[in-house]
Amino acid sequence: MKRLSAICLSVAMVLGLFSCSKSKEDKPLDITGDWNITSITTRSATIGSQTVDVYISFMEGGAFTLYQKTGGGRYQKFEGTWTLTGSLLGGKYSDGASWATTYNVSLEDGLLTLESNTDPVEVSVYKKASIPQSVISDAI
Repeated sequence: MKRLSAICLSVAMVLGLFSCSKSKEDKPLDITGDWNITSITTRSATIGSQTVDVYISFMEGGAFTLYQKTGGGRYQKFEGTWTLTGSLLGGKYSDGASWATTYNVSLEDGLLTLESNTDPVEVSVYKKASIPQSVISDAI
């Protein structure tokens, strides 16, 4: 009888392991798509009180296109590649220069949060948004 109980318990444990689904934390982050910045927290003197607007498109296969506007000027276009290892985002521009830092990434409630690995830490929050054609066509 003890042997039968042990076998039943073993089978139940194995079945329990197979029926467990991956937790949210085990799922790989999917940051592909177009994003628009909603907020930025920084102490950087280079941004100061100027208005900043950023659109970024993370494409499947690891390419990105970024449109950035600081102050009243035109959007500047940057392209390159990105990698996401776990929750650590890094990248290189098309000229081969690496991004100034890597970012810890989180996705929650449809918002993409990038936290820089710098001191002081810069936190940027993005929401999914199509990049307007006017931004694309007018960028330098």
